[in-house]
Amino acid sequence: MTFDSVAPFYDLLAQLMFGRALIRAQQWGIEQVRLGGRVLLLGGGTGITLPSLLAQQPGHILYVEASAAMMAKARQRTQPGAPVTFLIGTEAGIAEQEQFDCILLPFVLDIYPAETLQVQMLPKLLSHLKPNGQLIVTDFARPNACWQRAYMWLMLRFFTFTAGIPVQKWTNWPDALLTAGLVETRKQVFRGGQVRSGCWVRN
Repeated sequence: MTFDSVAPFYDLLAQLMFGRALIRAQQWGIEQVRLGGRVLLLGGGTGITLPSLLAQQPGHILYVEASAAMMAKARQRTQPGAPVTFLIGTEAGIAEQEQFDCILLPFVLDIYPAETLQVQMLPKLLSHLKPNGQLIVTDFARPNACWQRAYMWLMLRFFTFTAGIPVQKWTNWPDALLTAGLVETRKQVFRGGQVRSGCWVRN
C-alpha cells in the first residue's frame, strides 16, 4: 500500500471532492492538542495542516508517513529549526521507548480492516501513549445517507486501484477504539456528518 502515485494531486483531489471540510475537521483536532507536549502525527500526508500544528507550540512532533512523495511535500512546509522529526514508514517503525502526550490520526484508521486495528495497530499505538494522553482521530463517519454511501464507494474503489488499500467497505473504527478501552470525551462532525473528529482517552 502506497500513496506515492497520488501525492502530486492529492490535496487538489481532496478539495474538489470535499471542499475545505477535511481541513476544517483536522484543524478542530489540532486545536485540542495541549501546549508543550510530544506529538505523534501518523499519516500526515502532504503536511497541509502541519503549520497549524506547529502554531499550537508542541514540544516536539514525530511525523510518520509511509509515502516518500507525501513526506517530501510535508518537509517543504516546515521552516528550518522547527521541532519536527520526519520518519518514512508506519507505526511499526516507531522506537519502542517513544512516549507521546498526543497521537494524531488524520484519515488513517478507515484504510485498515477492523481486525488489523484491533490486533496490530491500536495496541502498538497505545503502547506509545502516555497514561493521560490524547488520541485525536479525524476520519470518515459511518455512511448513512445515499450520497455518503456513494462517496465512500467511489473513494474506496479509487484508492484500492491507485494505492492498494486493503478494505472494500467502511471500517467501524469507533467500535475498534471502544474495544481497545478508549472513550471519546468530545467530538465534532463536518459536512453533514460525513466526517468526524474526536478526542479519545483511556477508560
